[in-house]
Amino acid sequence: MATHGTGLARRRANLRRGAIATLVVVCLALFSGYFRESGDGPLHGVQSAAAGVAAPIQDVATEAVQPFRDAWGWVTSLKDARDRAARLEGEVEALRGAAIENRIRDEQLARLRALVGVGRELDGYEPVVGTVIARSFTSWYRSARLDVGRDRGVVQNSPVVAGTVQGAALVGIVTSVRGNSADVSFITDGRTSVGATIPEADSPPGLLESTVPGQLRLAGIPREFPVREGQAVVTAGFNAPALPSVYPYGIPVGQVTSVGGTEVDVERTVQVTPYADPRSLSQMVVLTPQSPQAKRRAEG
Repeated sequence: MATHGTGLARRRANLRRGAIATLVVVCLALFSGYFRESGDGPLHGVQSAAAGVAAPIQDVATEAVQPFRDAWGWVTSLKDARDRAARLEGEVEALRGAAIENRIRDEQLARLRALVGVGRELDGYEPVVGTVIARSFTSWYRSARLDVGRDRGVVQNSPVVAGTVQGAALVGIVTSVRGNSADVSFITDGRTSVGATIPEADSPPGLLESTVPGQLRLAGIPREFPVREGQAVVTAGFNAPALPSVYPYGIPVGQVTSVGGTEVDVERTVQVTPYADPRSLSQMVVLTPQSPQAKRRAEG
């Protein structure tokens, strides 16, 4: 039985080899005949006929497959577009971050430039730059704490100014001093008053107080003085005609924004907008008294 099975397997193998050899010989004969005959030979005719039969089938197959090709191309394009969008979004975020950093650096540089030389023009005072380390969060912008104190010559009633586009402008006054820090009350406090005048109007000293958050009112200016909008308001050196102020004369405070009053009023109602907004300040300059006169002013 084993011998019979082996013989059958051998015959099958021989048949396969014979079939393959026959196919090879036929293929070689066909290729040889195809290349040897002329263009109008029978083999070329068979090829043309087969191509004519297959062409419609190929066209149908191409049309059937085309939607799938289009869909694949659309998916690929969509993925590429999303990848490009993600890259562009990342680049935009990086540029936005760089722009914010540049703006912060520019603002810091502008503030430092505004502080250079602040207070140098006031005789008898030495400017000391302090950084805000705490502040009150109220609508009146009442106070702040600076990182300079007695160790830098700061004393109570030292005037405090800040750099603005108009130059050094009054911000407030030191009300409490420690070894390495000082508290500043702003002129917009509502509880702080400043003797002030309007040089362009040649006005006598008036009393500058905050009536609404962020705004000041100059009282005590007789109506006969030519006060107009846009005029500068500076410290008068006096709180009243005969009472010296802790603030020396000539520190810019703000600008007249409105002038009111009726014909029967004895005094004008003068509204003033401060040059310096305490909310936006991260650094201030304390004018520490050096001369005997400046020290007497600080003593009140």
